[in-house]
Amino acid sequence: MNISIIIPAYNEEKTVFRVLNSVQKAFQNTEHEIIVVDDCSTDTTGLICEFYPNIKYVRLDKNRGKGYAMREGIKYAKGAFVAIQDADLEYNPEKLYELFLQIKDGTAIYGKRDRKQGYFLYKMGNAFLSWTCNFLYRSNLFDIYTCYKIIPTALVKSLNLKSDGFEIEAEITAKLLRAEIPIIEIPIPYTSRTFNEGKKIRGKDAVVGIWTLIKNRF
Repeated sequence: MNISIIIPAYNEEKTVFRVLNSVQKAFQNTEHEIIVVDDCSTDTTGLICEFYPNIKYVRLDKNRGKGYAMREGIKYAKGAFVAIQDADLEYNPEKLYELFLQIKDGTAIYGKRDRKQGYFLYKMGNAFLSWTCNFLYRSNLFDIYTCYKIIPTALVKSLNLKSDGFEIEAEITAKLLRAEIPIIEIPIPYTSRTFNEGKKIRGKDAVVGIWTLIKNRF
């Protein structure tokens, strides 16, 4: 198995069908597995996933957060590499495949979004999180909160991730940097959705992310 694509999902009935189809199409020429971790959705997300017998579908017993769902998916991963794909349509799976083609053992690949789209405060929060990371870890990263991360499976399992929420993005980056793993950022297109369309990250998540960077540094 070349790659395990983990899709954490919570109430994404409007988009999960298209995301699953797009991921399958993008990776059709590569040995892969798709692991959907349903964070106890209350809509038809799970029902839609059950139409795909060739994916691994895991439903959590209660809503625990994106980080918990990602950690649960990593437990099941059998591929040589792990990739994360959100269940919305902000990211294009074709670009995830292009990132995968550039992965090498001992490195992590990040999809680097620009800051042209989305809410102003959200963009500034993301920029400040990346700046904080660079200050604490003497790194030079642009977008540590990108969803698109591709990491060797053995490596990501060795990180002993503990975060339950969106701060897992900060934790992954902090632990990769502490382990002196090269992180390669590659530009990707990004289409931000609104809160009315289902965007879930909030300002408080940035505060938790900063604390995660600090505590993992010291």
